[in-house]
Amino acid sequence: MRHRDLPDGRIVLKFLPGEELVSTLTAFLNDRRIYGGSLTGIGAGKDVELGHFSEGRYHKVRFAGPVEFVSLTGNVSRVEDGAAFPHLHAVISLTDMSTAGGHVFQASIEPTCEVYLWPSSEPVERRMDAAKGLKLLDL
Repeated sequence: MRHRDLPDGRIVLKFLPGEELVSTLTAFLNDRRIYGGSLTGIGAGKDVELGHFSEGRYHKVRFAGPVEFVSLTGNVSRVEDGAAFPHLHAVISLTDMSTAGGHVFQASIEPTCEVYLWPSSEPVERRMDAAKGLKLLDL
């Protein structure tokens, strides 16, 4: 992944072919100690796993690809072990032009993904909510 820090505080990220989106982004956030913020992006990939939370669990679907990230959006927070947590959702377009969307668990980039990241000046915490079965923002 390549990146550029902009004068207004935003960071532009360019993911390279074969990189795994979630793990690469998580490593970057931890390296830069970014524990709060928002992001948006577009791009393309393959081997994408999306999920929909219902009835206390995620129902996951894998798309072999190729797919287009029509919309990639999310936020950044810090989980209880102190690590950065990028919470990503995407709408993807398949080769037949149908779409699917959900929480992004995994995505292999091909050929690129372009993301604008707006880091916050303070961390935002995320904690497990036992009643919901999800790690939710602790506000």
